Amino acid sequence: MSLAAISYGARRNVAGVAAVTLLFAVLVLLLDGPVWLVKLVPTQDGPVHLAQADLIARFGWGGALQEPAAWFYQWNPRIEPNSAIYLLLAGLIRLTGDPLVANTFFLSLYGVLWIAAGFVVCRTESERPALPMLLLLPLAFGAFIHWGFYNFAFGVPMFLLFASFWRKVQTRGDAVTFIGTALFLIALYLTHITSVVAACLLLAADGIARAIRTWDRSGLRAAGRRLMIDGAWAAAAALPVLMLAAIFLFAYRNIPGEPPSIDGGMTQIVRRIVAATYLFTFTWWEVVALAPVLAAMLVAGVVALRRLKSGDLMWPAFFGLVVLLSLFNLKTGSALLSERLAPYSWIAVVMTIATRQPGAALARMLGAAALAGLIGQTAIRSVAYRAWSPILESERAAGRDNPGQSFVNIDLIALKSSALFAWRIRPTLHAAQTAALAAQGVGLSSPLPSTRYFGYFPLQYVEAHDFMRAAADWEADPDPAAVAKFRSANRGAPHLLIVSSSDQDGAALASKLGYGDCKNAVSGGREISLCRVSTRPSAAHE
Repeated sequence: MSLAAISYGARRNVAGVAAVTLLFAVLVLLLDGPVWLVKLVPTQDGPVHLAQADLIARFGWGGALQEPAAWFYQWNPRIEPNSAIYLLLAGLIRLTGDPLVANTFFLSLYGVLWIAAGFVVCRTESERPALPMLLLLPLAFGAFIHWGFYNFAFGVPMFLLFASFWRKVQTRGDAVTFIGTALFLIALYLTHITSVVAACLLLAADGIARAIRTWDRSGLRAAGRRLMIDGAWAAAAALPVLMLAAIFLFAYRNIPGEPPSIDGGMTQIVRRIVAATYLFTFTWWEVVALAPVLAAMLVAGVVALRRLKSGDLMWPAFFGLVVLLSLFNLKTGSALLSERLAPYSWIAVVMTIATRQPGAALARMLGAAALAGLIGQTAIRSVAYRAWSPILESERAAGRDNPGQSFVNIDLIALKSSALFAWRIRPTLHAAQTAALAAQGVGLSSPLPSTRYFGYFPLQYVEAHDFMRAAADWEADPDPAAVAKFRSANRGAPHLLIVSSSDQDGAALASKLGYGDCKNAVSGGREISLCRVSTRPSAAHE
């Protein structure tokens, strides 16, 4: 080989590395850039996770709590599936000294993890990872992370890493592979139980794909034998984590569900999968912004479908299993398995595309369309984050001005309001937890730590001092008499009531509950009322 050829090859390698580095930098900017625009990213359940992690950081897991937390909280004696996130958040809080900064770093690391996991799994499936990787990334900051489902959201890129791991070891079947698979499944369990379900479905899908290949080569009997051997191996590797999952589900079998609704119907299940509703959060303009991604997905999917038999069938089989299990409409309490599995159907289609990509020119066009959609999603996230920032800052100010106090809240902001960037999200649902973070106090009105509703968190409300047990339904029908009774038995707590509203009089409602001394903050059609107990008799005593 001539020196000129060697020099040309070296220049190409350098150019390739530079292009990949530039792409990664752009993707980090798109995913993580909006996170740094505000002090607190608007999420629904995120403040609850932060409050839990802050207590863990301050007192240590299982450590002696101090007041006011000691009166209202107790440690959960069980290690639940959703534990990993609290260790990570608590570590970041100790490192940074600020829960909000820690949350920003956590979301940034989450974005980087998505990019890394997307690249790794796509590179495992194909030597052309760019297009499938770009199609995967809109999932990262879709609905679930903004709903504050931190554990679930973190488990999705972890599943992608598991899929890459499994591709590399699937034909070995030795003891090291067996132990590694079992340990990886347990690691997934510590993020979220859905990622374990998805991983088990992937093992089953691979067994089906291998059986089909054996059938083509050696006939039905050999295929059946192959399927039984692979199934027994996978079941044995998954047995420890399946036992842990069964114990968890049995322990929380009495979690109350929600009344029947369209969300759990077959039509809604199909709609989630076909319309990819898990991509949209703040406003219906996200549908417009992500239209290029959806179009690229459709075109690439049609190409892949026409070439279905030309590649490995593991991912098509995985898609079929995800859809089939979703149609069973299983749930724990109000958590629908079909809703949690829906993003995995997108992953299955993208990974099917990865092994059956269109020609280079069309792939570049589709990649550009996917990148354009990701840019549009980032733009809307940036606007939505900034729109919510003043109200969330008012919640934090309520805590800073009232250190060590206890808070409850009522969220009256109009549901499904695209104009308020609240189309499918309620960022003020746990305003009491946001205030409690700033005050180093306690938020008492979240159903998640309450054993009446959920309770599978590191810290639970003490049953005797659980505000969520004080009334029949605090969110739907707050009861002045129940509030007054709870306050008299719990040292005057809750000391402050936060009412978020858009088209109702929050201060008037607070006054009926005995909190007549209110200060209001208004921003972008949203109002926050911070209310104290009034000196005049409350509605409970009139």
